[in-house]
Amino acid sequence: MDIDQLKAELFGTLFVLANRLQVLGDQMDDQITTKQWLLLAVLFKEGGRECTLSRLAELTGSSRQNVKKMAQILQSKGFLTLRKPEEDKRSLLVSPTKACLEHLRTREGKEEDFLRRFYQGFTTEELLVMRRGLLQWMQNLQDMERFYEKEN
Repeated sequence: MDIDQLKAELFGTLFVLANRLQVLGDQMDDQITTKQWLLLAVLFKEGGRECTLSRLAELTGSSRQNVKKMAQILQSKGFLTLRKPEEDKRSLLVSPTKACLEHLRTREGKEEDFLRRFYQGFTTEELLVMRRGLLQWMQNLQDMERFYEKEN
């Protein structure tokens, strides 16, 4: 296989892997989807108290509109609160609720088992190489985003 074929195969495999991971993750919990879980995980990584919708969109790599829709769904389930701060009415602050924390605690064992099984068979060295590759892809995407912003 030449390098161009390898690159094309890896590129396509990323999409298939993401789709399969999402479908499997969605089966794990009937209350929140994998993408909603990612939103919550990012919120907690940012301190877990309050975060703006725009910041969550930036960190998840999603549009503000998609994050707002997910946040509203999670709000309707009692997992998030959304409020406009007094100092900036255009902004929207997102906060987890006690019910959210309680629900996530019920998932901890399942999540640990899911990750253990997902990474089964990988050595630490392989994971470190994969991490370097993923970080390089993230950097390349940031560079490409800036390039395409300038063109448009």
